[in-house]
Amino acid sequence: MPEEAASAKAGIAWMLLGLLLALIFTNILFRGGDDREGSEPSGQPIIQNETNALHVISQVQPFSLVNQDNQTVTLTNLLGKPWLADIIFTRCPTFCPVLTKTMGGLREGVGDNITFVSLTTDPGFDTPSVLKAFAATNECDTANWHFLTGPKADLMKLAVDDLKFVSLPVEEAKRTNPNDLFVHSSAIMLVDARGRLRGKFDYEATNLVEQVQAALRQLKAEP
Repeated sequence: MPEEAASAKAGIAWMLLGLLLALIFTNILFRGGDDREGSEPSGQPIIQNETNALHVISQVQPFSLVNQDNQTVTLTNLLGKPWLADIIFTRCPTFCPVLTKTMGGLREGVGDNITFVSLTTDPGFDTPSVLKAFAATNECDTANWHFLTGPKADLMKLAVDDLKFVSLPVEEAKRTNPNDLFVHSSAIMLVDARGRLRGKFDYEATNLVEQVQAALRQLKAEP
């Protein structure tokens, strides 16, 4: 009997030891989470979602068009600094003049270290001289602003395929007036110094200049 009693006591002791170890482990596990929350930063980088990050949308392919001064403009000419682009046509009876004035306001607001590009969706009518007159009528400073025209296919490849603009002819039966020729985007697109489409802006945004300035700062901070 004494041996059986000693054996029983040993068994109980081992059970109690196991229970104690389990409680200690559990306590450490839960306290470990609390300690991490209240600890000093480890110095490791924290990866966060950048909701307004400028993702690469597309790569602009090589092109060759002419501007309002009848000078050839290629992708190579535009590399090295960011550019903003829109699409217009000079016979546009609605928002093209407003969009052009908005681009002019951006030109004043973001400085000279950026190029501006306006593509025509109506190259059959918008010759260099017509674009030059349109720019003058809308009081555009064209020192770093290209109004581009050229073969329709080349313009649409750049505008639609690369810059993701919309440009569609309006059927004659659906035109509200003789100059209601095209349905096209009113957005302003941002291209980086490497010729990559990086952003899209609403031309009616009340804080448009601030949006573009912030995007340009992001581009400048990239490696």
